[in-house]
Amino acid sequence: MRNDTMEVHPLVQAAGEFPNNPALIYNEGSLNYSELLDKAESLTDAFLASGVKPGDIICLDDLSPVEMIISIWACSLNSIRVFPLNTRHPISSLKSIFQKIHPRLVISNRDLIPGLSVAYAELDSAVRNKLAKQTAFHGDDPATLLMTSGSSASSKIVQHSHKNHISSALGSNLNIPLSQKDRWLLTLPLYHVGSLSILYRTTLAGAAVVIPNSHDSILKSISDLQISHVSLVATQFQRILEDSTAIHPLRKMKAILLGGSAIPKDLIQTALAHELPVYVSYGSTEMASQVCTTTSSHRAEALTSSGTLLANRDLVISHEGEILVKGDTLAQGYLDGNDLINLRDKEGWFHTGDVGYVDPQGALTVTGRMDNQFVSGGENIQPEHIENILNKIPDIAQAIVLPQSDDEFGKRPVAFLQLINTNISLEELEKNLRKSLPGYMIPIAFYRLPEHLTTDLIKISRHEISKYVLDPNNHLHPLE
Repeated sequence: MRNDTMEVHPLVQAAGEFPNNPALIYNEGSLNYSELLDKAESLTDAFLASGVKPGDIICLDDLSPVEMIISIWACSLNSIRVFPLNTRHPISSLKSIFQKIHPRLVISNRDLIPGLSVAYAELDSAVRNKLAKQTAFHGDDPATLLMTSGSSASSKIVQHSHKNHISSALGSNLNIPLSQKDRWLLTLPLYHVGSLSILYRTTLAGAAVVIPNSHDSILKSISDLQISHVSLVATQFQRILEDSTAIHPLRKMKAILLGGSAIPKDLIQTALAHELPVYVSYGSTEMASQVCTTTSSHRAEALTSSGTLLANRDLVISHEGEILVKGDTLAQGYLDGNDLINLRDKEGWFHTGDVGYVDPQGALTVTGRMDNQFVSGGENIQPEHIENILNKIPDIAQAIVLPQSDDEFGKRPVAFLQLINTNISLEELEKNLRKSLPGYMIPIAFYRLPEHLTTDLIKISRHEISKYVLDPNNHLHPLE
């Protein structure tokens, strides 16, 4: 049931407390919190003038990061549900989504839905009548729609409330301090919860979101723009550390938050050896980003775990070893047409599908996915365990292990690799693996990962690779 007590919107509060603090810094200039609120309110008025009502859905397509952020806050001020679209998905997939959820507007530079698509510039220049200011903000109202990771066919649409995002940010800020003078670099698209959550963290703290120049590397942006905080996935961190000049600017930072998928231990070891301020996290779209994160006082735990539980969350391990979570950050449900599908069990827990354990100090270690495990000759194989061993090999950037049907054993593991050194031999690979794995876990074949399946920096889609492998028209490239 909704709480009908009107609450203060975080952007309104920030504009009152820190009006002159930079809220958004970008190549063409900056906006302080007072200016950002004014632009968001003006865009809200344009929405209302277009007939949009609280609870309606506005989809955001191929906007610039600045336009995207202003639009997200504009929707939020009047509890209009905002849906940042994954522009990597085919237009046909996006149109299929539109047919299910019936958005009121699609802000896009391409005519995705004739009659409903409108360019940002048209709304931004529209005549405004100041119809309302913060007329419909309640913490329990639905705020955002985000797609879970995976292909457009297999992903789900997660609906969060304002309270979910605010609770997530408050818990994060307790663990990773954020001051009014700090700057958090936006390194990933805003259709990912890891990026969207940065808006709430910085706004609650009066800090700034910094949008890098698209032509600059992340390292250059960190160096040139006085960045104090950054969120990275393993691939991004790996590329940064390949630059011999990276250590000095990274060491000056306050926080490097790593997540999105498993982080290879050699990356963590390198970071710790150079005294970099790394935090390793475990989270999900459903839980509005982080669930567990390592701390600054126990950095070495990043080698073996994803840290301890943040405030406003709960976690238990089921009898089957599955990670179950709940709390103030857990989403309202999955949107399916006009219906909101419950994602909780009868006790309020969300079943993540991830497998792991919690040590006596409360630190969580994730060991794999329940639905990835397969049986080979009577032995249970968790692909992520093999992948972790492969990822320790310096010549391998990323690895995915899949089951292959086998007449004798039922299934056998095969590995798909993104290589740093393309000259690595099968003999070297197998020699490395036999140091840590029993024979039945050694992949029977090794293939190069298709490049077009490694373009999304968040995580490689196991589903997409499986689909690619099963297609007889695709040619696999084995290592020799």
